[in-house]
Amino acid sequence: MFKILSDKRDKSREKILSDFQQKIGYFFKDEDFLDSALIHRSYVNETKLHIHDNERLEFLGDSVLALVVNEYIFKKFPLYHEGELAKIKAKVVSEDVLAKVARNIGIGDYLLMGRGEDLSGGRLRDSILSDAVEAVIGAIYLDSGLKSSRDFILSNIKPYIRDVQKIPSSIDPKSSIQEFVQKKYKEKPEYRLMSESGPDHCKNFEVALLINGKEIVRSSGSSIRRAEASAAEKALEMKRKGTLEL
Repeated sequence: MFKILSDKRDKSREKILSDFQQKIGYFFKDEDFLDSALIHRSYVNETKLHIHDNERLEFLGDSVLALVVNEYIFKKFPLYHEGELAKIKAKVVSEDVLAKVARNIGIGDYLLMGRGEDLSGGRLRDSILSDAVEAVIGAIYLDSGLKSSRDFILSNIKPYIRDVQKIPSSIDPKSSIQEFVQKKYKEKPEYRLMSESGPDHCKNFEVALLINGKEIVRSSGSSIRRAEASAAEKALEMKRKGTLEL
């Protein structure tokens, strides 16, 4: 699956892979794993090379991420019941948090991406960035196993687990914003699907959050659920900052 890549890399790509490894503090035994993790499907669609994009690694990395985070919060919060742990996990592995991790390590700068996707702002898109982080996790797992994957995940995720502890409402943003709206307006917030794009296996959904009939914010995600949660989180952040105008 991967060996074809090393024969096709030029010196500039080797430099990019080297720089990225320096940045994340992990050095691959087999750089083909990393190379694949940093190839977006739009690049594969435009090139004539017979290479794979990062979607299979993303699939694997998603499972490794869930295992590591579940194990960590299970031990970290011995008095929390299953529902509370599930909410923390959902927040910590959300597209929003993973996109922040991606920006912290600058992963967008290292992605191989099709020209059209690049020009449309793909390197800044939360869904692409979060997927790339999961792909890198999958690559590390294949390269070195669970211990190295755990080290990488926790070194980048722990600050967000601490943030969840500090702001209980952020554990479940949709419930929090609903409680606020019902108390103020005696009605529920409305989530309206505005658009969806992409192929069936990689959809992107844009959702608007309406309060008292007024659109407050829009957000997107790889599922309607993720888009709604992201929109609710943005509205909560506006509320905390005092910029939520109703």
